[in-house]
Amino acid sequence: MDFYPRQFGIVLKNARMDRKLTQAELAEILDISLSYLKDLEGFRNNPSLEMFVRVMRYFNLSADTVVYPEKEVDNSTRSQLERLLTRCDDGQLGVLLATAEALLSQSPAQDSSESGKNSADSGESSSKSK
Repeated sequence: MDFYPRQFGIVLKNARMDRKLTQAELAEILDISLSYLKDLEGFRNNPSLEMFVRVMRYFNLSADTVVYPEKEVDNSTRSQLERLLTRCDDGQLGVLLATAEALLSQSPAQDSSESGKNSADSGESSSKSK
């Protein structure tokens, strides 16, 4: 498999600019030299696997943006959230689940959750009548 530093550099620079970070700020965050970051963004150097993963995780990006540049990558909110969930431990997942449930219980759009609740209620009443 070929790896093209140009694609990584483009993704890195765009992600940095989206977060409104300077090169110096990002170099400090990633714990690399400013010149190395400039080389990565300027297509003059390939990242190590460790650096590649660190950048993808810091910016919560799919590696597909670099590995398969011709493919349109889904960076929707749902996809970003799914990538973040893989990094959570069980305790963090529990907090997120409780938060999502609380948000949804306050949401005016409860159509699907209400219908699910009604079917659960009817199951309860049929089991109670037995």
